Amino acid sequence: MNIYDIAIPPNTGRQIDVQADYIYFRTGTAGGGDTTVVFQPLAGGESVYLQPGQAYKMPAAMRGKNVSWVLRNLKGEGTIIGVLLMGEGEFQDNRVSGSVEVIDGGKARSLAGIACIGMVTSNAQAGNISHVQLWNPADSTKNLIIEQVLSVSGVTPGIWHAVTNGEIGPVAAAITAKRIGTGYSGKAQLRQVKSVSQLGQLITLINSPVGVTGSFKPNEPIVLPPGFGYLLFPQAAAADITATFEWYEDPL
Repeated sequence: MNIYDIAIPPNTGRQIDVQADYIYFRTGTAGGGDTTVVFQPLAGGESVYLQPGQAYKMPAAMRGKNVSWVLRNLKGEGTIIGVLLMGEGEFQDNRVSGSVEVIDGGKARSLAGIACIGMVTSNAQAGNISHVQLWNPADSTKNLIIEQVLSVSGVTPGIWHAVTNGEIGPVAAAITAKRIGTGYSGKAQLRQVKSVSQLGQLITLINSPVGVTGSFKPNEPIVLPPGFGYLLFPQAAAADITATFEWYEDPL
């Protein structure tokens, strides 16, 4: 059996060259969209429609005749990221699929260059509240799927999390793709600003000891559409704030 990490955006296909009579769509996600994929022999013939966890065993008359396949995203509701097994024979997996999907789906997103990480700081300033923001510009054409936010301040233990529909201040830090060496090619931005008042609509308060990093990892990821920002600022004025965002980018 051969294992393939896939990332199939809407309206695109991928050719896979392998002698196969068995196809197993092991795991797959599409940012909440439909995850159905379509297989068809490159030479033409019957199409096979599979969703994550489903497999297809060819009829005996078809075995040994297909060495190249075209894989397509059926509905195009989002980039389908997942793992395939293809080959001759058969494979069974009786493990819990949820844990497998988290590992393999995350690996596939990193390999596809759509998983990102970035750290941004806003220093303390007397009489002002320091804010940092992950901003998704209105023309980005992608949702930012926020998986985890880390934060720390050397002055106050409390860090507010908020959302805003406007950008703040200047761009203040670079973004790194989790596939190291590929460079970041998206439009997300890390910004900072000082303000005499709190900005944004509050979501939650994360407390950790002064100088110790706190973590916010929601049970379900936060979807940040184009034209919105995710904001952090300390509870107290004249306090610094540093935040690290982890997210991946899902085409609309």
